[in-house]
Amino acid sequence: MKWMNCKTVTGALLTFTVALSLMSGLVAKDKLDIMNMDKRAGKMMAPALDQTYVYHTNGNLWMGWDSYGNTGDQTCSAIIPGWVYPGSFSLGGHGYLNYNCRAGYWIIAKVGSEFFEGTTGEYVLTRGTEPGATSQGWAGGDYNKEPWVSNSTWYIPSAGLTVNAVRKSWSFPGTANQYYTVGDFDYNEFVVEEITITNTGGTDIDELVLGSKADHDCTWNVPFPDWDFPFWTDDIVDYDHDYMLTMELDGDDQGSAVNDFGIDDPEREYRGVRVSQTPLEIGGTAYSSMTAADVNHMWWTGDEDPQTAAARYNMATRVSSGGDKKNANPPAMDMRYLQSYSVGALAAGESTTFVIAVLAGAGLANTQKAAANVRQAYDWGFDLPKPPAAPQIASDGIATNSSGHAVVTWSYSDAQIAAVDPDIGAADFAGFRVYRSSPVPRVSSADLGLAADNLDDGGSMVGDVSQGGAFSPSASGPYTEIADIPYSGGSFSMVNGFMKMGEMYMFTDENVAIGVNYWYYVAAYDAGGESATHGTLPSLESFYTMCYPLVSDPYGVEMIPTAPPMYTVKPEELEYTDLAGNTAASVFVTPNPWRAADLEAYHGAATATGYFIRFYNVVIGDIVEVYDVAGNLVFESDAVAEKGSYDWNLISRTDIQISTGIYYWRVGDENGKLAVIR
Repeated sequence: MKWMNCKTVTGALLTFTVALSLMSGLVAKDKLDIMNMDKRAGKMMAPALDQTYVYHTNGNLWMGWDSYGNTGDQTCSAIIPGWVYPGSFSLGGHGYLNYNCRAGYWIIAKVGSEFFEGTTGEYVLTRGTEPGATSQGWAGGDYNKEPWVSNSTWYIPSAGLTVNAVRKSWSFPGTANQYYTVGDFDYNEFVVEEITITNTGGTDIDELVLGSKADHDCTWNVPFPDWDFPFWTDDIVDYDHDYMLTMELDGDDQGSAVNDFGIDDPEREYRGVRVSQTPLEIGGTAYSSMTAADVNHMWWTGDEDPQTAAARYNMATRVSSGGDKKNANPPAMDMRYLQSYSVGALAAGESTTFVIAVLAGAGLANTQKAAANVRQAYDWGFDLPKPPAAPQIASDGIATNSSGHAVVTWSYSDAQIAAVDPDIGAADFAGFRVYRSSPVPRVSSADLGLAADNLDDGGSMVGDVSQGGAFSPSASGPYTEIADIPYSGGSFSMVNGFMKMGEMYMFTDENVAIGVNYWYYVAAYDAGGESATHGTLPSLESFYTMCYPLVSDPYGVEMIPTAPPMYTVKPEELEYTDLAGNTAASVFVTPNPWRAADLEAYHGAATATGYFIRFYNVVIGDIVEVYDVAGNLVFESDAVAEKGSYDWNLISRTDIQISTGIYYWRVGDENGKLAVIR
């Protein structure tokens, strides 16, 4: 057999082929989700009547509430993000590390010996609550449009109460801008809730209780939809006395499956993420004047759910009656938890306000730092130090040029560069930074510097980051800085790949590969300076969720912030002028050589059948043939090439994996050589 016209292709083209979308981990479920279907709000993929949602999705903690006061998706179908951290609103709401199922508020009014309530987050959509209006949008000024603010009003007719909840979130990443690490001036790991309750009835209330209840599950990559994976996860509730934090975290012992309820799920890695609640102000009393007696901390299992208003009042006031669980960690199991607070009499026509923060962090130290930051924000009246406005990238702002490189284009006006930072009273724009995330190389918790918080008071959790496998970065990060473009004296430094065209800017990323997925954003950063309110401010920068246009929420009702869209180098845009004088129609193969170790490291699984070799520029009707070095036909197939390519999964025509070796291919009248290394 005569072989001719063997091709050579540049290194940029002989790289990894199309990355597969990997999803690992399963949604944590409750027994009653499976056993008592009739008690749920309905296994549905659409909201209930009058159930509208507002969102906070511009920081690292991504959340949603509905007009009944529920947090997250009450159908437990992962459509609506509920306390998802590190945050990404992806494919209809399924997120990354956490999932909140049927969370909401217990609001209980005690009048004499009677109890009247409006309770959400139950197995019915609501008990005694009627929905009101919702709204959301930016509330900042011209310099920086943050915070993102949502406003929900609902009613409790039996108690004569009107509830208004205003939630605020910021994307400000602080000075470190590191994945999972909470640093100074870092304000994107919390959401502030200001809940005002007004007695609009004609009867005085003797005592008013507000409880924030959650059924929060810590798991990795919630699928969508999740109903094919009916199991519940192993979590631990913890309490921190220093910051009055009620927390839930993954209690998985990576050394065994004994607390996985029989589920051996080796790709779940300990990350120590805690999602938490803490009070900032209760009925006019600030956190600095509170004691442990002001905060009720409880956890319980599904079979212990309180069934009456009196039982829920008893659960929410154990701190005064005795028996709250601040010093009792449960064993790892599926459970609910509650942080609740009481105020005294509320006369007809009077109002009281609860200011609460929901926050997250990887490990206790980071969670405490997020709590310290939100307390500082409260002390400043939520007038936070502000980074510059974010550059704007169009939805199609990342493109492939003819050389196979990624071109990032953004806009930033001269007025934004000259804008006066209201915190320091002077213009302090100092440049741009370009960031990129991709599934390669994979990272682990150890790579990120996380440490296990081992618990042994009550239940036990032994976390060992060295036992966790690597995971693939995604739209939520980690991001790596690939370019710093300083600005000073009225001009930008000439960085390789950077170009300015009026108020439009471009950066060309040459270090990309065909078929690998990428996410990009551009941050604007400032020089910092002295602030009368905040003291000495370091250089601060904008965040990735602020770069791209708003997108539709899961129900197509509102426009909300989101993570950067995925980008992949498009082979059809390339010009193959360096293929030894051949035309753009020349067939080429990538990756070549095909290395199992590389694909495992870059794409995260060792199953060779999950990856393939791609033949580009294949014409419909051409036959794809592969031979071994002895001339034996290994594989043959009619090409289906509507997209100009054909994928072969390295399975022979006798349905076995091909082994390590040199192979020859022929497509139409073209041929070449490829290598497979197992």
